[in-house]
Amino acid sequence: MDGTPERINDSNRSQYDTTFKDLFQQPPQCLLQTLIGCRAVGQLNVEFASTMKRLPDLIFLMEDDSIVHMELQGAPEGMNWRMLMYYSLIRQRFPEKRLTQIVLYVGYESWRFEDAIQEATLQFSYRVIDIRAIDCRLLMESAILEENILAILCKISDLKPVIRELLCRISPLPENARTDALTKLIIISRLRRLETTIQEEFTEMSLVFNVMENDFLRPLFQSVQKEGELRGELRGELRGKQDGKAEMLLQLLQDRFGVVPDSVRERVRAADLEELSAWIGRILKADSLQGVFQ
Repeated sequence: MDGTPERINDSNRSQYDTTFKDLFQQPPQCLLQTLIGCRAVGQLNVEFASTMKRLPDLIFLMEDDSIVHMELQGAPEGMNWRMLMYYSLIRQRFPEKRLTQIVLYVGYESWRFEDAIQEATLQFSYRVIDIRAIDCRLLMESAILEENILAILCKISDLKPVIRELLCRISPLPENARTDALTKLIIISRLRRLETTIQEEFTEMSLVFNVMENDFLRPLFQSVQKEGELRGELRGELRGKQDGKAEMLLQLLQDRFGVVPDSVRERVRAADLEELSAWIGRILKADSLQGVFQ
């Protein structure tokens, strides 16, 4: 992964919420099977009347006639009382059904979460699951593209093949569906700062998606491209400084100790700026070539 993943805040929360809701329009059967050990038979659209609007993220009716309530969480935040409120409201609406509650954490920052309320007169708990604990292959095996896209947030041992496979599945879709899927993939990938990697694979695979003709995708790819160009410039500048300092060190070594072996030259040219600076500082005090590198 490259860079620092985007944090979810008030300015971008709506975009992520909308994208995740779209990805969960169909019950995510592979994900539910992994988390609950049971498949859903449908999704319940439930809204609770109150002085404040109460709208839980996802409620599924499962094949065993139980209910699963899932909240999608993108940033570390206290959830205990919100989950208790939803538990009370859902149980009042469906008193005859067993209820399981899950907070599915999709953010990047580490989260030392609490998943229970323990008080003298109240015992309440629910499950918190970091989506990175789920092997991405489980969701990539799904026949539902939306679950495939969610796999980008899961545990991935080899990133690029997963991205290539996702792009290959998106590529043959009709134009509108293709644009929609690619948009969702890019938005979700921001949570892992993978936009640049996706664009690189996109370009390498020579896929023709008419990205630049789409009003939403065009600025996304343009911003990613500019960011990639800036990183390239910074890498080039850093490499130039390293090369210059390496050659200076080699000249100093030669002046002080005579012939510099090829093995030492290779080591110096492969070193980073911090190492080069440390070695240059030792030249005057070192009694031998080997002493510079100790």
